[in-house]
Amino acid sequence: MRFYYRILIVLFLFCTVSVLGLKTIRDIPLPKACRRVVYPKSSFSRWITRLPLKKNKTIFSYRGRIIQRSFYRVWAVADLSLLFKSDLEQCADFCMRIWGDYHKKNGLLEILFLYAYGGQKRFFRASRKSYYGFLRKRMAYSNSWSIKKGGLPVADRDIRPGDMFVQNRTGGIGHVTMVLDACVDTSGRKYYLLGYSFMPAQEFHIERARKQYGKFGWFSLKGAYSYLNDYFNYGKPVLRRFK
Repeated sequence: MRFYYRILIVLFLFCTVSVLGLKTIRDIPLPKACRRVVYPKSSFSRWITRLPLKKNKTIFSYRGRIIQRSFYRVWAVADLSLLFKSDLEQCADFCMRIWGDYHKKNGLLEILFLYAYGGQKRFFRASRKSYYGFLRKRMAYSNSWSIKKGGLPVADRDIRPGDMFVQNRTGGIGHVTMVLDACVDTSGRKYYLLGYSFMPAQEFHIERARKQYGKFGWFSLKGAYSYLNDYFNYGKPVLRRFK
């Protein structure tokens, strides 16, 4: 019995250290023989890799209910509390919120833009609203289609944190998945961390890739496309960037 309790204590300490050790996205361990891609200090891409993580993997909806998805494999959950008690912060919305938070926390609100439904830019400085009022309106009147239409197309070879895989074939329901970090192995192959919110509005989580989609929990580019096509029936993924 004494040996049994020792095993339980060791397991508890291991799990506690594992959770507490992941304080930001950049703390998620790399695949073997890989190094992280470094981005300019003031860039959106670098800022994203410093997003804080919760100490547990529980995902809550805007109603305060625990989200249980059989197809999720969660690396971690972003420590970004939902802003609104309504079904607003879904996949595209949360990407807009992350883009907005980068501008707010870096004193760049004067150049912040989001999109109208058809992809037209809407600038915060012209809105005459508070930051949160601006976010709420743009979330209410745009979606994944808006990012697909308004966002800058990105080549596969140029993917960086902050870029988005957008799926929307009709203008209605779609899905947006954000790139959160990137690494490269000794042969030059790149791997990516991906994250998203979903429906109903819920906290943003970092998805851990299964073996068929990548390496040690990170997605290969081919694996990312396959994963999105396998799990989200909203059309062919296309890459977009806010700038």
